[in-house]
Amino acid sequence: MDINTLPGNPLPNNKSPEVTHYEMLSSMPSIFILPTHMPLHILHESEAKLVKYGGSLTYDIGEAGLILGKVSHKKRAVLELRSRGLWTEEILEIGKFPKTTSDSHPEIPSKRQKLSHEQSAGNASSEIVDLCTDSEEEGNSEVKAQIDPSEAILSTTVDIGHKVTVLRLDWLVQSIKNGEPLPMSPFLVYHGRKIAAPLATPSQPVTIVADQIKQRAIEDAAKRPAIEKQTIHPRRSRQDPEKHSSQRHPPVLYRETTSENDDTTPLPPQPDWVRDHVVYACMRSAPLHPPNEEFILQLLKIRRIRQFTLDDIGVRAYSTFIAAMAAYPYLVKRSSEITALPGCDVKLANLFAEFQHHKSSTNEEGFVSAAQALETDPILRILTIFNDIWGVGPKTARDFYYSRGWRDLDDIVEFGWNSLSRVQQIGVKFYDELQQGVSRMESESIAGIVRQHANAVRPDADQPIGAILVGGYRRGKESSGDVDLILTHRDESVTRNLVVDIVASLEKAHYITHTLSLHVASTHREQQTRPFSAEDGHHFDTLDKALVVWQDPNFENSEDHDPSDSTEGASNHKKNPNPHRRVDIVISPWRTIGCAVLGWTGDTTFQRDLRRYAKKAHDWKFDSSGIRERTTGGQVVDLEHDGDTWQQREKLVMERLGIGWRPPEQRCSR
Repeated sequence: MDINTLPGNPLPNNKSPEVTHYEMLSSMPSIFILPTHMPLHILHESEAKLVKYGGSLTYDIGEAGLILGKVSHKKRAVLELRSRGLWTEEILEIGKFPKTTSDSHPEIPSKRQKLSHEQSAGNASSEIVDLCTDSEEEGNSEVKAQIDPSEAILSTTVDIGHKVTVLRLDWLVQSIKNGEPLPMSPFLVYHGRKIAAPLATPSQPVTIVADQIKQRAIEDAAKRPAIEKQTIHPRRSRQDPEKHSSQRHPPVLYRETTSENDDTTPLPPQPDWVRDHVVYACMRSAPLHPPNEEFILQLLKIRRIRQFTLDDIGVRAYSTFIAAMAAYPYLVKRSSEITALPGCDVKLANLFAEFQHHKSSTNEEGFVSAAQALETDPILRILTIFNDIWGVGPKTARDFYYSRGWRDLDDIVEFGWNSLSRVQQIGVKFYDELQQGVSRMESESIAGIVRQHANAVRPDADQPIGAILVGGYRRGKESSGDVDLILTHRDESVTRNLVVDIVASLEKAHYITHTLSLHVASTHREQQTRPFSAEDGHHFDTLDKALVVWQDPNFENSEDHDPSDSTEGASNHKKNPNPHRRVDIVISPWRTIGCAVLGWTGDTTFQRDLRRYAKKAHDWKFDSSGIRERTTGGQVVDLEHDGDTWQQREKLVMERLGIGWRPPEQRCSR
């Protein structure tokens, strides 16, 4: 297929058919957006625009026919494709759009003329290499040319029959502005055909190279036991998790079946957000336990695997899938229902088909093969343990496994304790306790104690300090991973430096055993909304806060021991059996309490899309400390000044942002 016949390049004397606003890009091939040199918010916006206008977004570059990115040079485009595992071969004469010789057929440049010119100019001793990739039916199979021997590598490539076009991202922007797909030639960077990765060099025939590769593989296999013995610590050679890695087995691809097409059961009416292509999770209601929760749990596992492979694009894609499924109010019965959801594509439909297939064939819970790896793959199991340590993310977990050779918590303690940060040491020390959930009753008890100490350190306040439990508790979860608590007061002199005094009081009473971090940035800027800065826009929360480890010091027989007693006999007292908990104490001035509560209540994807929507719809920067304009040098936008209570102020922020009010129990986008 020539680039002249791709959608967006209408043939002469043929007008493009009229399309609706949301179908403008529906005729385009699958599109992949290169993240290189692209800020995260620009990438989000570009993907959202592509989906909004009917484009087929793919996160698999191998299946893309069209690639958009911030690249302007052909060599750079080829390098970007190759770095992602896609080898290509440039299609000659591309980018030249010939005049037409008739009303219906464009004139095709003659390969024979071009190659004949090269042949006459080439060295007589040059090797003859077949450059033709057309089929014999097209009558060009005999076309050959003489080229420099250094280019003989082309003879070992294999055409896999698909073409790919790389355009500047401006094509998407200008097409949307123009209301129809524009011709591609002004935006063209590179056009080529997909090929298999070359195996040989000009001086090595393919058969010789294949034999060498085979021999090296045999030698590597024979050496494997010796390599295992050379690991950092011999005790870890007790198993080789990579030998049984389930990540090496690709999942089965399930496609739409004829029985699904034969199903005459009418589909439920589409929710407004589906019909209107609403792509932002903050504008949809997502309950704590949606109808498709069983399938969502499988997607959550796949997203976790993507996190461990440091696949940020994959994580973002699955977050979008999960948020859409969480908001869909009906139990999905057909894969075709999924492809209608904003941000969801055939990849998710295939996963659901597999899930449904396993469920119907076993009459038990459905599952997705790719998700099973999180529990069956020995490497992923170890990475999960490391990642669950407080202060350890996916990247550090991979470093523990691959660079340091650790395989369990004992390895960390025995071989790397002194290399850990203080926060990580605390995370390892209380690992089992911090994995336990915190019940609603216990969260309320902790909030009451913190509020009591807050009022004790501000005895002159004209009214009590308010305490608001947010996070998973406010969304309705029966058990939360930690306790998120916001304290506020109408008098800013009360909230100034309040977090420092509260922590000191709770430490003295032995409720706080460890202070992981203490932030007073809000106090330092006189509790004003964070100044707008494009360079540090990734900071979502800038309020005063303390992240602490909590343990109730009261337990049976504890009254016989004075915790402040440091005498020798005090060491014989009974150990505190109460579990350690993670608690976040956040301080917000009353002026922006609505933004603070909103920012600390929604799930991760809800918060991500809240920031994206504020920027897209209003060119505002949302932060838990308030809202600022981006176009006027960062002027503060006050959306909650009419609210008398913190509940009213939060509602005003949501309504005036334009996302609409929904109770916290409906913000569970996962």
